[in-house]
Amino acid sequence: MTAPTVTALTTTGTSPAGTSPALVRLGPVGRARVRLLCFPQAGGGTATFRPLSCELPGEIDLLALRLPGRETRRREPPFRRMDDVVAALAGELDGYRDLPLAMFGYCAGSYTMFELARHLLRTGRTAPAALFVCASAGPVIINRTRNVHLMPDQEFKAYLNEFRLTPEAILADPNLFGIFEPAIRADFEVYETDPFVPGDAVDIPFSVIGARDDASVAFDELLEWREHTTGPFTLRVLPGGHNFFTTGVSALGGFIANDLAG
Repeated sequence: MTAPTVTALTTTGTSPAGTSPALVRLGPVGRARVRLLCFPQAGGGTATFRPLSCELPGEIDLLALRLPGRETRRREPPFRRMDDVVAALAGELDGYRDLPLAMFGYCAGSYTMFELARHLLRTGRTAPAALFVCASAGPVIINRTRNVHLMPDQEFKAYLNEFRLTPEAILADPNLFGIFEPAIRADFEVYETDPFVPGDAVDIPFSVIGARDDASVAFDELLEWREHTTGPFTLRVLPGGHNFFTTGVSALGGFIANDLAG
């Protein structure tokens, strides 16, 4: 498939972005003309996207989510309902209107990203310039009935290990896993308890990226995202498993830069 044609991006002002504990800038601020906000996997934070910051040109202002319950906000209670996450993030983004906004969702972060994009449209805010989905099944066919967030400890860890959803080093260390577990469970609860309603497709360019050997998501599950946009759609399949976000970060950076080149 060919890369989508993205409408040329123009700034809506010259004022700098606001500051927020939830939206963390990765990398120096240069002559940015578009902002990319990254949504991490279940239990993840800004560290997930720091390698990506080395692969993107300075014209892309890279931000990553640091939600309550992780990193420096670990002592804050995590969100457990999608509506609460989306409402909070929409309010945060009201202080970041100086540049066009694109979004990148990794694994479970894709669902929060998409619900936020739809919320921005419903509330009359500016639509995202582009949406990137990485390693995530479409929102209609994702299995919400597993109740992963309610699994007993050993079953929960076995599930995360089977699909390589959490690094082995974290799963193998009980103390380390104890730090990450509350946020991981909370993020699963966010999308497993969200009664997704398809609604109208959005007129936003979509770029979906998956891996050939990712046991957590099949090709047709990636393709289901096509049903949710009337804009340009691109599907890319890379070698590797669920950790291809790490092993293929250079290719990912190239895809993003190419798709956001106006």
